[in-house]
Amino acid sequence: MTRRTTGSRLRARGGRGSVALPAVVCAVVALAGCAGGTSSAAPASTAGSPVKDSAAGSTADSSSGSTAVASAQPATGSADPSAAGAQSASADATAAGATAAAVTNPLFSLKPGRQSVRLGFKIVGHRKLDHRRVYTITDVHKVVDGVTVTIAIDRDIDGGELSQQSLELLALGDDATIRYLGSYTETYEGGQFVNFTDAWLSGVKGAKGGALVPGHPQVGLQFLEAQIPGEGTRNSVVTKIGGERKCVPFRCFDNLVAINESGIELKYYSPGVGGVLTVPLEGDAQETEELVNVATLSPAGLAEISNEVVKLDQHARTVAPDVYGASDPAKRATS
Repeated sequence: MTRRTTGSRLRARGGRGSVALPAVVCAVVALAGCAGGTSSAAPASTAGSPVKDSAAGSTADSSSGSTAVASAQPATGSADPSAAGAQSASADATAAGATAAAVTNPLFSLKPGRQSVRLGFKIVGHRKLDHRRVYTITDVHKVVDGVTVTIAIDRDIDGGELSQQSLELLALGDDATIRYLGSYTETYEGGQFVNFTDAWLSGVKGAKGGALVPGHPQVGLQFLEAQIPGEGTRNSVVTKIGGERKCVPFRCFDNLVAINESGIELKYYSPGVGGVLTVPLEGDAQETEELVNVATLSPAGLAEISNEVVKLDQHARTVAPDVYGASDPAKRATS
């Protein structure tokens, strides 16, 4: 999704106390102040050889990114997930991310335990700040607008401290579209909860979900990202498929699909890997992010971060009761 700056729609609502990063995040990202942290960024020379990170309990995915865009070909169907037939691939919350084996989106995996780490910087005023982003697909599910979603957690780490984390509520449509049906974002200072800056659910108070990545992208395809009361409508457009090579710390990629999100960010996706590069197009706090690692968490690591997501959903129900209060409680697929 298009990343918001922490200055948007700030609403201080009570405290949650200090927030500690899970050990699995500390280990993968090698954060300052995290005990036992080790980097798991896979150098380009290891292509084809998974790298085991014992500290994080994760295995780095060294996919080359050269997979053909088999299901990223032009299509005549609509990318608007509100179209008939764009339903959740699974309504069974006990099937830990088992989203219809016959339907997948090679540009965006919803497999629980999938974790990517991006490194970059923010331009805030005249300052350039180091920035890390850890994005994890959990095994937590929730029913939103009649659809069972998988919850991803998106963490922003600045200067070794957690500054923001978001829950993104996603589902795989029958047409392989990655549907976007809600989010919740908290901000922190010095490990302390400050406020929430974002809380919406499709079907609640006029909000309408959209999509993050279409199932069959074609150049020029426009689609709804989300329609949120008070924020308006956010639309995305596929601007390029192939014909461009981008190199990031993880390795170089071809066959990229570029998506312009609301004229704010340009995101590049690689089949079999996912998001590899984010380039800002406008905004005060511009964020550039490059992929440094992709990993699969161990069962223990997945359990730890998934349990944190359940707690965040519970907190959302407390501080944003007008949106989350009456919503279906999030729960792990194994619980």
